[in-house]
Amino acid sequence: MNEGDKRIRRFYIFRAVTSFSLWIPFWSLWAYKNLDSLFLLTVVDAVFWSTIILFQLPAGLLGDKFGRKAVLFTGEILFSVGVLAFGLSSSFDQYLISNVIWALGVCFLISGDTPFLYDTLLELDRGADFIRIMGTANAVMFMTSAAACVVGGFIVSVTDRIELTLIIASLVAITGTFTVVFLREPKVDRRFQQSYRAQLGTGVKQVLKSKPIMVLILFQIVLELGIYVMMIFRSVYMNVQLRLSFLEIGLFFASFAIVGGLFTRLAGTIEGWLKEKRALLFMFVTMIFSFAVVFLVRSSVAVSTQYLMYIITGLQAPIINGYINRLVDSSHRSTIMGIASMMFTIMVVIVEVSIGWIASIWGLEESLLILALAVTPVGILLLYFWNKEVDKFMRKPVKLSAPQE
Repeated sequence: MNEGDKRIRRFYIFRAVTSFSLWIPFWSLWAYKNLDSLFLLTVVDAVFWSTIILFQLPAGLLGDKFGRKAVLFTGEILFSVGVLAFGLSSSFDQYLISNVIWALGVCFLISGDTPFLYDTLLELDRGADFIRIMGTANAVMFMTSAAACVVGGFIVSVTDRIELTLIIASLVAITGTFTVVFLREPKVDRRFQQSYRAQLGTGVKQVLKSKPIMVLILFQIVLELGIYVMMIFRSVYMNVQLRLSFLEIGLFFASFAIVGGLFTRLAGTIEGWLKEKRALLFMFVTMIFSFAVVFLVRSSVAVSTQYLMYIITGLQAPIINGYINRLVDSSHRSTIMGIASMMFTIMVVIVEVSIGWIASIWGLEESLLILALAVTPVGILLLYFWNKEVDKFMRKPVKLSAPQE
């Protein structure tokens, strides 16, 4: 195995260790059990995302300024503390405080994760492999999460203590810091790095002036809003509405993760089949269909739609991030990703609390249908603009090199 393959393998190990998330099927159930309100559950989670709004861009700037390993290491420490605090919480204010710490960790992890891999591949002259390798990294994450969901389901079914999944997971996250130590910082020329304000200004200008980047970011936000809102309510829906046991929930989540992992591993191949236009259309139509089925089918059969949601989850990150990274230079990559994340989090805070309020009045399934109806015209409009950008690119004349004498 050459040095480049070893570096990529270490990134896979980092992803595996930091993805052993026992809490995934149960964190929202833990909060809902103590708060007894879907609305308060979304408010608690909105504080998480509000924290990210405030700190995601500074974290991205720090990643571009001081390197990817530094922000990944810091992120793992904060993440571990936040998850532990959430597991020990039982009141509204305790959940708020723990979510602030948890969110700070996520800010740093987001700012270092994808840029680390992309810059490493550029250094290895393998930038074209990003979608394939990111797909593999996400597959590792999904498969590790699948194993964690089974273990978590078993722990809760035996002990009847949901919070143990968070407490144990926080200890696993601490070990993730050791995997960061063995990563090798990618070489990015920082000699001419701008000041924080100038760096942010340049990143904002790139987003505003580049129509393809803006369209991709907005479309990813539409998909992620659907994915995330469904994820918030999934465990409550399965336990309260469908009366599934904790072990059944863990096993279902494990199978969801396996499907997501399979499709994220095949993201590069699937994107190659569908190409730019159909890849985005496929993900969007699949999401809207899933929301419609949850509303129309009031039985355990509706659980099958969650496999479709995990297909979208597996595909959207490597494909859309691959498109965005292809349009952005290395010196501003973390900043651009931070801007995209901030835009998403602003929308999450608004949409999630609104949907939580609607769910508390009209019902969970009805709130999901309203969300689907709201994002449909937005998604169609963004697909139209993206198709125009793809057509414009395809019409560009190919520049031929001068003949060799």
